Amino acid sequence: MKKLLSVTLLLSFINSTVSAQIIQKTVPAAKKNMVIKSPIPAPPPAPAPASTNKTDNTGNQNTSVYSLASVRVNIKTGSDNKEFPSAVDIEIWKKGEFFNALSAPGRLYKISTANEMTVNSNTELGLGKIAPDEKLSLSNLQTSGVELRITYIANFFLDAWKIENISCTLEFRDQYGKLHPTMGTKNISFSNARGFLDGKYKAMVCTTDQNFNPLSANIQEWQ
Repeated sequence: MKKLLSVTLLLSFINSTVSAQIIQKTVPAAKKNMVIKSPIPAPPPAPAPASTNKTDNTGNQNTSVYSLASVRVNIKTGSDNKEFPSAVDIEIWKKGEFFNALSAPGRLYKISTANEMTVNSNTELGLGKIAPDEKLSLSNLQTSGVELRITYIANFFLDAWKIENISCTLEFRDQYGKLHPTMGTKNISFSNARGFLDGKYKAMVCTTDQNFNPLSANIQEWQ
């Protein structure tokens, strides 16, 4: 009986030892010096394409500055012609800046001609720029409007020239050559610009308001 009990205890001890070894083998050994890698970051977004718009000093893109780019004047001669070689000066001024024939600060465009203007004819002339660009800006001229002056210098004191109508066309363009969206082409007709110019009453003066609408036309003595 004692021998049987001893054998049973021995077998039980052997089974426990074998089970412990099996369990120990099935547990994975801890990995030494394990390195944990961070996920690879996504590439940065591509830079935005460079803008092709021009930027001025204020930071505004494509800012347009409009100026008086051209002036054309049409004069209808009545029943008394302008003879050669009597001269005519045709000028555009900033309204209110004419003081006398020699004052220049407000003179914007001018042309002089001695050509004959025949009876009952229309003569159209393009004026040449006189003033610097800053004086021609639309914002500057809209503070007062403009004044069209036609001065007749008779070759003989008694020569006379009859005017029946005067009109002019103003063009306002930006620095890129584009017309202003609303004030680009201003056609102004001074329907009451009529009368005789001679050796004494030499100037026909036509004025506009700030939006370049016709106001008045009158004949003045030489200044």
